[in-house]
Amino acid sequence: MHALFRTKSLAFWSAACLCLLAFFLSWSFGGAPAYPWQFLSGSEDMDILRRILIDIRLPRVLAACLIGGALAAAGVLTQGLFRNPLASPSVIGISSGGVLGAIIAFYLGLNLVSLWMLPLFALVGCLMTTVILLRFARDPRGFPIEDLLLIGFALNGILSALTSFVLSLSIHDYDKGPAMMNWMLGTLSGKTWDHCVVAVGPIVMGVIYAQKLAYRFNVLSLGNDVAQTLGLDLKRLRMESVLLISLLVGTSVSMSGLMPFIGLIVPHFTRIMVGPDHRQLLGLSVINGMTLLMLADLLARVVIPPQELQVGVLVSLIGSPFFLWMLYQRRRHAAL
Repeated sequence: MHALFRTKSLAFWSAACLCLLAFFLSWSFGGAPAYPWQFLSGSEDMDILRRILIDIRLPRVLAACLIGGALAAAGVLTQGLFRNPLASPSVIGISSGGVLGAIIAFYLGLNLVSLWMLPLFALVGCLMTTVILLRFARDPRGFPIEDLLLIGFALNGILSALTSFVLSLSIHDYDKGPAMMNWMLGTLSGKTWDHCVVAVGPIVMGVIYAQKLAYRFNVLSLGNDVAQTLGLDLKRLRMESVLLISLLVGTSVSMSGLMPFIGLIVPHFTRIMVGPDHRQLLGLSVINGMTLLMLADLLARVVIPPQELQVGVLVSLIGSPFFLWMLYQRRRHAAL
């Protein structure tokens, strides 16, 4: 027991230290040669330094923390709700619903009215998609992962087609079209303190509330029949989970566009570190999600400076092979 506690404690502190290192590196390096330690040297260009590090780079790094942590938490909730390790907001279409909602807000020009409009429309898109998934997944014996993935792929296809349709209506609008396409590919460029202020409340409250549900997800992992025998209110848990997943994914998607596979990779990797207990899994997944997205954003900025790669594209390049590897491992274990 003590050895297990020490192992989990070591995993937590290791992840926390790596997250702090990623934060410092992401804040320190970018397209412009500006570094935090230059504040101590009394540089003559202090105003430019402050502008780059405090007004441009720091809110971008904090946005990566918020989005990465939120998507990782949403991935844990999605996998716990469907009791499938291959379920994630991006794989089963929830993220695509948020993208469609936000693209509609872009098309209508509502993003210019208020910073709250994108999160609101993305939240509605995520919520509707999750409700559709739950309607299909009403099997008291559990829902086969293959059917869930097929439904998710179908929803992804439908939602992506609708998103492309809205984009096609704006392709000749040079004010909207390029901005919508750039956002949809997944980017953290141009994030300001205002974006962080809008997102921090919903994401922090969502993660805190998700942590309160962690024990109930442990009970749910035993199966619906056992969970009901132990007094778990399944209907309430599903409703709360749907709202939380939609809140976390909708807020994240509205800030950065599509960041696929974070909700798949991070919970799976974290589960290897601390096991299936959601009380440890959720918090550590949030830390690891922050680390992953900060490092991906750093890579996007420094690979071909002064140009930037799309962060969502980099995350997809990492996540797609990982997803195929997980499918292969699942089929191999099933054959044994």
